[in-house]
Amino acid sequence: MNSEDAQILALHALTFLLEDSQRIEGFLRMTGIEPHDLRQMVAEKHGQAAILDYLLGNETLLLAFTAEEGCHDQDPALARKALGGRAMTQDWTSA
Repeated sequence: MNSEDAQILALHALTFLLEDSQRIEGFLRMTGIEPHDLRQMVAEKHGQAAILDYLLGNETLLLAFTAEEGCHDQDPALARKALGGRAMTQDWTSA
């Protein structure tokens, strides 16, 4: 997966989170992002990576996203790798 495809998948993942108040509230709570900062965050690779990290840290959300998106379950991980940087190591779902 190339960087451009990874960025597109991250945008789709954000849309997926925004479609449900519980999903987006969970993301905002776990990342500390304020709603008004989402637009700026998603424009940057580290923000896109944070979205994918959040999905990758929650198997239920990950599988729901890939089913809705119609992509392979490993695509978000491939996208995360393509964006570079350091991947999340903390299990955000346990907090």
